[in-house]
Amino acid sequence: MRATRSTEQGESARLPSGIGAAPLSFRVASVVILLGLVIFAIPDSIPFYYKQVGILIFWFASLGTAWTISCGYGGMFSIGNAAFVGTGAYTSTLLFLHFQISPWLGMVVGMALAALLAAGVGYPAFRFGLRGDYFALITIAFSGIVYELVNGASGITGGGQGKPIRVLGDRPWLFQFTDRRIYYYIAMAMWLLTVVVAYRIRHSRFGYKLLAIRDDEPAAARAGINGTTVKLVGFVITAAITAALGTFYAQLILFIDPGSVLALDLSVTLILMAVLGGMASYLGATVGAFILVPLSQWLAANTAVAGADLFANGLILVLLMLYMPHGILGLLRNSPRWRRVVGW
Repeated sequence: MRATRSTEQGESARLPSGIGAAPLSFRVASVVILLGLVIFAIPDSIPFYYKQVGILIFWFASLGTAWTISCGYGGMFSIGNAAFVGTGAYTSTLLFLHFQISPWLGMVVGMALAALLAAGVGYPAFRFGLRGDYFALITIAFSGIVYELVNGASGITGGGQGKPIRVLGDRPWLFQFTDRRIYYYIAMAMWLLTVVVAYRIRHSRFGYKLLAIRDDEPAAARAGINGTTVKLVGFVITAAITAALGTFYAQLILFIDPGSVLALDLSVTLILMAVLGGMASYLGATVGAFILVPLSQWLAANTAVAGADLFANGLILVLLMLYMPHGILGLLRNSPRWRRVVGW
C-alpha cells in the first residue's frame, strides 16, 4: 500500500484534482464554447438538420468518453460496446411497447441489465488474465452473439425489420417531445454529465488504480491493487453509461433495429472518436466527435460514392496509427501546463 500511496501522491502533484488548476484562457474558452452550444439550438431559423448533427456530436462524444473510462484509462480494449448501446435501446423500447413503462424508467433498467452483462463477460475474462487482443476478441464475440439473438427473436424484437416506437405527441414523462430542440439539450446534458464522470474518475483513487493497471498490471498487483475488481468496475461503469445513451438514441429516432444499435461499425466508430481526440483524455472523444461527425455527415450527404464516410473513417484510423497514435490531445502530453487540462 505504501507504493500505491507514493504513486498516487506523485500523480496528484502532477495532475491537480481541481479544475482551478487549468489556465485562465482555457476556463474562459470553455465557458464561451458552452454558451455558444446552448445558444446554437435556440433560433428557429437554423435548420433542424444542423441541430441533428449537433445531437449526434454529443451522442458520439458521450459514447467515446464512456469507452475511455474502461479502455483509455484501464487498457481494456473493447470492440463490442455496441452491445450495450443495443441493450439500453431494446430494453427501454420493449418495456414501453409491451408494458407501457416510461422510457425514463426503462433507461435505468437497461443500465442495470447492461451492467450485469458487462460483469458476466468481464469477470471470467479478467479473472483468468485475458487482456489486449484476447479481450478485444471476446468483446467482438459477445457483441456478435447479442446481435444474432436480437435479430433472431423477431417475435419479440422485430428482428431485422426493427421496432417502430409509437409517436404520442408532447409527453415528457414518456421521453417524447414535439419540440425537437429538447433532444439537443438532453444530448448536451448527457454529454456534460459523462465528461464530468470521466473527469472525476480520472482524478480519483479508483482512476489512479485503473492507470496503474493499464501501464503495468503485474506491478500494480504487487502494490496491492486487485486488478480483477478494478477492471470489472470500470467496465461496468462504461456499460451502464453506454446503455443510457442507447435509450436516448432509440427515443430520438423512434425506431430501432439491430443494424442501427448493435452493428460492429457502431463500436468501431465510437472508438475512432476517442482515438482521434486522444483516448487517454476525458476530452479526447469530444474533440474527435466534433471533427468526425460533421465530416461523416457531409460525406454521406454530398458524395455519390456509397460508403464514402466509412472509407474516410478507415483512412483516418490508419493514419492515426501511423503518424499520431496518441491522438490530437496527445500532442499536448509533454506540456506540464496543458497535460493537467486534458487530463492525460
